[in-house]
Amino acid sequence: MTTRRFDGTAIPKTIVSGPGCRSGIAAELDRLGVGRVAIVSSASLAAKTPFLREIRQALGERVVAVIDRVAPNLPVETVRRAVEQMRQDPPEAVIAIGGGIVHDMAKAIAVMLPSGRDIVEFVSRFEPPDTFHGIDIDIAPLPVLTVPSTFSAADVVAGGAVTDSARGEKLIFVHPRLTPAAVFLDAQVVASTPTRVLATSGMNAVHHCLEASYSKGAQPVTDAFAFAALRHLLETLPQFSEAAPKPDLATVQRAIDAASMSGLTYANSWLGIGHSVCHSLGGRYDLSHSEANSVMVLQSLRFNFEAALPKLAEAARAAGVAGVSAVTDERAAAEALVAAVEALSDVLGTPRKLSDIGLPAGQSAKIAQDVLGDPQTYWNPRSATAQEIAEWLDAAW
Repeated sequence: MTTRRFDGTAIPKTIVSGPGCRSGIAAELDRLGVGRVAIVSSASLAAKTPFLREIRQALGERVVAVIDRVAPNLPVETVRRAVEQMRQDPPEAVIAIGGGIVHDMAKAIAVMLPSGRDIVEFVSRFEPPDTFHGIDIDIAPLPVLTVPSTFSAADVVAGGAVTDSARGEKLIFVHPRLTPAAVFLDAQVVASTPTRVLATSGMNAVHHCLEASYSKGAQPVTDAFAFAALRHLLETLPQFSEAAPKPDLATVQRAIDAASMSGLTYANSWLGIGHSVCHSLGGRYDLSHSEANSVMVLQSLRFNFEAALPKLAEAARAAGVAGVSAVTDERAAAEALVAAVEALSDVLGTPRKLSDIGLPAGQSAKIAQDVLGDPQTYWNPRSATAQEIAEWLDAAW
């Protein structure tokens, strides 16, 4: 048997789940021995909900900085400006409340402030055909506490992404030391988010489960998270269709619990080429990450189907979507899983083609080159040339 080594299992030490659980943030800061804090929030959450105001009031003089304007796809310049503003009175922890980009920003701040270094010094890269350049974080980052408002799962993972706007490049930084110190999964916060956003970010969570499980970096613990999260996502996400009644808090709580569990899959693995495409779509074209994933989840399944067949069959059985005849038939089970994801997309009305989300025609060759440098591509179960990727993307357009 082959000996395998898994380094850096990344699971937040504290995960609190339940409507209203955000009220425990002050007590968690006390437990961590933290005084001064910075808060990062999205503009829409700050303007349209009471949650940022509540947290500021609860923490009082502990709050030394508030950032409530974060551009989509998180330009690295935004993080640099925020860090520079905080240097005079630096926080001892960062709280993020909102969608994926605010959690990415909080973690970038958490490593930049104590290190005195730029976030671009902490990014991973892939050098085809088979060289992966990882990173080391040799300092203790600031503790990060997260409160998600979408199903992006960035709230639990040990890293994030920023965009080099000048180069149109999404940069990925991942390290176990960036695992959030505490996560508050609060259905009341999530329920304030528009259903359309929850639907597309839910498809992103499904994509996490699938790509992480068949990634070359998957660990045994990856499957445990991926299969459980996938089963719960397939059960709950149909209720986030704009045609359905607004989900009750119990359903929202089950969904955010499952979505965050999907993040624990790739926190303890890597992803694959589908997410590499999404990084290019965000970095080069400023397209929505969740909408890009809504398209690419099915495209990834098709691209990797043969290479990932045994794992897809296993996922189908664990998620309860494989029929009786598929119990002993791997291909039938895997095809049942693809059909289940297609059915979910149909119910939610999420986009299925790259043209549906605003990608101009004729971009496949550029995206293929981006994909070949993205670290997630290294972990994909199927290797591919630029021509194969471009042809695949042409078909996806």
